Amino acid sequence: MKKHIPLLLHVLLWLALLGFSLWTHFRIDRLNLPLSWIAMDVGQTFAFHLALFYFNWFVLLRILAKGNVLGYALAVLVTLAVFSGVRSPIEIFQIKQEATISTKLAEQVAKHPSMLEYETQLIQLGVMGLMNIFLSSSLKVTGEYLRNERRRKELELQHTSTELELLKAQVNPHFLFNTLNNIYSLAYQNSGHTADAILKLSLLLRYQLYETNTPVVPLERELEHVAHLLDLHRLRLTDPTLLSMEVAGNTSGISVPPMLLMPLVENMFKHGLTSAPMQVHVCTQNGQLTFTTRNRLKMGTGAKDSFGGIGLQNLRRRLELLYPNAFTFTTCLEEQDFIATLTLS
Repeated sequence: MKKHIPLLLHVLLWLALLGFSLWTHFRIDRLNLPLSWIAMDVGQTFAFHLALFYFNWFVLLRILAKGNVLGYALAVLVTLAVFSGVRSPIEIFQIKQEATISTKLAEQVAKHPSMLEYETQLIQLGVMGLMNIFLSSSLKVTGEYLRNERRRKELELQHTSTELELLKAQVNPHFLFNTLNNIYSLAYQNSGHTADAILKLSLLLRYQLYETNTPVVPLERELEHVAHLLDLHRLRLTDPTLLSMEVAGNTSGISVPPMLLMPLVENMFKHGLTSAPMQVHVCTQNGQLTFTTRNRLKMGTGAKDSFGGIGLQNLRRRLELLYPNAFTFTTCLEEQDFIATLTLS
C-alpha cells in the first residue's frame, strides 16, 4: 500500500491543477469560447507543464543530486528557454484563433496588443515554467528528505534493539558465572543446601529463558526473580539474616524491562562484605519505582571499583535507551557503605 501512496499523491496533484485550470476558464475568463477550444487550450498547457515537471523530476534533479549546483542552474535555464521558446508561438497562434471566435478576447487583445508579442509571451511562460520547476524540485526534495528521515529512524530503532539485546546477553552470562561459582562452593563444602541452590538456579534460568523475551514484565515477577537470587546467595552466608529485601508500596500495575535490576544486586554481592548487612529496598509511589541497594564494601575495594564494572555500565546504557529523560541512577558512599539508587518514572 505504501508503494502506491507517492503515485496517488501525484495523480491528486495533477487532478487539482487540472480542476483549477478548468475553473479559471469557466469562472474567471468568461470569454464564451467553445468547449472544444477550452479543452484544446487546457490540454496543451497541461501537457507542456506535465512534461516540464517530470523532466526536472527525473533528469535535471539528478544533476543537483550529484552536488553540481551550477550545472543544475544552467540546465534549468536552458530547459526554460526551450519550454518558453516552443510554447510562445503556439500561445500566440491560439490567441489569434480564439480572438476570431470570442469578441471579449478580441477586445482584450485590442487593449493589450502585447499579448501577441513574442517577447511578452516568452517572459510570461518562462515565469510559469520556473514556478513549475520550483514546485517539482520542492516536492522531490521534500519527499527524499522524508524518506531519508524515515530510514534514519528505522536504522536507529534497529540499532537500539540490537544494542539492547547485546547488553542483555552480557548480563546473563555474568550472572550465570557468579551463580555457578556459588553452587561449586556449596558442593565443595558438602553442604546440604546444594540441592536447594540448584533448584533456585533452575527457577532463575527458567525465568531468563522463557519470560524475558518480552519488552517488559510485571514488577512482581521481576522482584520474585530477585528474591530467588537473594535466597541463592543467602545459602552460603554464615548469618543469612544479614541479607534482606524490603518492599514498600503497591507493586501491581507496574512493569519493568526484564533483568533490569539484576546488575544492582550482582554489584552488591560482588563488592559487598558478607559479614555485614546487605539490604535491598523497593518502594513504589504514584507509579514511580525506587530500587535501592546498600552494602558494606570489602576491604581494599574503593569507590572507583564499586561505581564501575560491566554490570553497572550496561545498566546505565540500558536505562539511557529505555528511559530517556525518565530515570535517575545515583551511587554514593556513606563511610564504608555503598548505596546505589535507581528511580524510574
